[in-house]
Amino acid sequence: MDELNDDRPMLDCLLAKEQSEQYQHHHRDLNAGRTPLRWRRKICEWYYEFVDYFNFDREVVGVAMNYFDRYISSQKYCEYEHNILATYQTVAATALFLAIKLHATSCEISEEDNSSLRKRALGKILYGTTKPQDILDMEMNMLYGLDWKVNPPTLHNFAFMFCKFHPLSDICAESGSYLYEATRYQVELAIFMPELMAQFKSSVIAYAALKNAEEKIYAENPLILTEDGKRSLEAPTLHSEVLMMDPSQVIQCQMMLKRVCQLPDLDYFSDTDRKVSTSPTNVADFCD
Repeated sequence: MDELNDDRPMLDCLLAKEQSEQYQHHHRDLNAGRTPLRWRRKICEWYYEFVDYFNFDREVVGVAMNYFDRYISSQKYCEYEHNILATYQTVAATALFLAIKLHATSCEISEEDNSSLRKRALGKILYGTTKPQDILDMEMNMLYGLDWKVNPPTLHNFAFMFCKFHPLSDICAESGSYLYEATRYQVELAIFMPELMAQFKSSVIAYAALKNAEEKIYAENPLILTEDGKRSLEAPTLHSEVLMMDPSQVIQCQMMLKRVCQLPDLDYFSDTDRKVSTSPTNVADFCD
C-alpha cells in the first residue's frame, strides 16, 4: 500500500497534464481531419516499424504521434497545397526525431548502450532524408509550436499506472502480467484511430482497455478475483480518478476498442519478445 501511495503523485501529475489546454486542443482538430487519414495511418505504421527496428519501448510512438498531431493542429496546412506531402513527411520525421532524442530507451541494455542506440536512430532519421537541415529547422519550429511542452501524458503512462493499482497485480503475477500486456496491446492500436483519440481522453482509453483485458481474464478464470480484491479495485483512495470518469464514455470506448482488437488467449503474452523489424527507416517509403 505504501508503494501505491508513493505513486499517487505521479498519477495525479499525469491527470493534471491531461486537463491542461496545451495537451487537449489538438484532439478537437483530429476530428476536423487536418491530416488525411491514409497519411496519418502510414506515419503511425512507420513509427512502429522504426521503433521496433531499434527495439525501443513503443511508448515512443505515442509521444511522437502526440507531437505530430499537436503541431499539425497548430498549423494551417491544406491537403491540396503544393508540396504538402513533403511537408508532412518532414513534420513526421521531426516528431519521431524529437521523441527519440527525449524519450527513447530499451530496457534490455545499459544507459550507455541506449545513448549509442539513440544516436544511431537519430542519424538514420536525419540522413535518411534528402535535406537533413530541413529536420533541424523543423525541430525548432516544432518546439515553439508545442510551446516546449514535450512530456505529454501518454496512453502507455496511464496503462502502466492503472495496471499497477489493479489488485490482480498482487493476487496473481501471471494474470497481472496479462492485464498489463493486453492493455498495452489495445492502446498501441488506439494510436492508429484518430476518431478514438479525438473523442476520449488518454486516461479513458487506457482505462477502457484495462476493463476489456479484465473482462477477458474473468471470463476465462472467474474465481481469480476475491471479494477483497473487488473492494480494493473499487476503493476511492486508489481510484478516485476512475470514479470521476463518465461510465457511459468508458463503455463506449470499450466497444470501439473491441471492434478493432480481439484480445488473445491468456497465455499469448507469456513470450513478449519482439522480433526486430527489417523495415525501411525513411518515412518517405511509407507516405507516397
